Amino acid sequence: MDHRERFFFLCVAVFAMAGCTSADDQTLRQLSRQQSATIESLDNEILRLNQELEETAGSRKDLQTAKSEIEKILAAQIAREDVQVVLDSRGLVTTVLDHALFDPDEAQLTPAGEETLEKIASVLSGDLLKNRVMLEGHTDDQPIEGANGITNWEYSIGRAAAVLHYFLDVQELAPERFGVAGYAEYRPADSNTKEEGRDRNRRVEIIVLPEKVSDAQGK
Repeated sequence: MDHRERFFFLCVAVFAMAGCTSADDQTLRQLSRQQSATIESLDNEILRLNQELEETAGSRKDLQTAKSEIEKILAAQIAREDVQVVLDSRGLVTTVLDHALFDPDEAQLTPAGEETLEKIASVLSGDLLKNRVMLEGHTDDQPIEGANGITNWEYSIGRAAAVLHYFLDVQELAPERFGVAGYAEYRPADSNTKEEGRDRNRRVEIIVLPEKVSDAQGK
């Protein structure tokens, strides 16, 4: 192989290496862009999660403050064990026994029941103004006498709905905050074998959730 042939093959080799280097550089640049996009996405996700944690911590603090307020204004009812206030995984739960809200086998609020709900509404319209609220009706396992086909399902929903209408129609709270459910006798708080237990099972639970209604809905 003479000098010209060696020079020719050397040039080909140099161009081939240059092509590989260029391809490698392009691959590295593409990988770098992908890594940068991934890092940016992870940073945004971390920022979002930290914000959610801060909001959740703030909401739990608001619920704790509201719990103390309800315990103060309903101290007499709590002492009689007509009302119980707890902060659990669902949120702030105020449990009101049925006899503190209704006459026996009725779904219309008594004046005393409205007074109790008025005090609770004063807290719902304060620092908890944008929190969602779930109203749950519960019964014992006994059928309603003279109900004309109305079951404990309808009865539990009816009592929760009566509380809802008081909050909406009388206290004028925002309807988009509320949800209603009736569970009949199927989520008992106590045993139904004794009257004391059945009395605790007949109740309405007012659950303030940690989640808040959006600003657009809350306006």
